[in-house]
Amino acid sequence: MTFEQEFLKDLEEWLSMQLMVNQVAMTESQKEFEASQDERAKDAIIRYESRLDAYQFLQGKLDNYKNGKSFHDLPDGLFGTRNY
Repeated sequence: MTFEQEFLKDLEEWLSMQLMVNQVAMTESQKEFEASQDERAKDAIIRYESRLDAYQFLQGKLDNYKNGKSFHDLPDGLFGTRNY
C-alpha cells in the first residue's frame, strides 16, 4: 500500500469515528436539554451538529475521489433530498 493510499484509508477511518462520536454526543445533548432545559446542552447540540455537517462534507469529498469525480463535484443524490 502506498503512502497516499494508507493516508486516505486512515483519514476515512478517522472521519467515520468522528461522525459516530459526534452523533452520539449530539443525541446525548438533546436528551439532556429535553430533561433539564439547560442552555449549555442546547449550545452543545448546535456545536455537535455543525461538526457532523463538516465531517459529512469531507466524507462526501472522499467518496467523490473514490468514484473518480472532481473535488468540486456534488455528491450523488444531493439535490432533491432534505435532511431535518
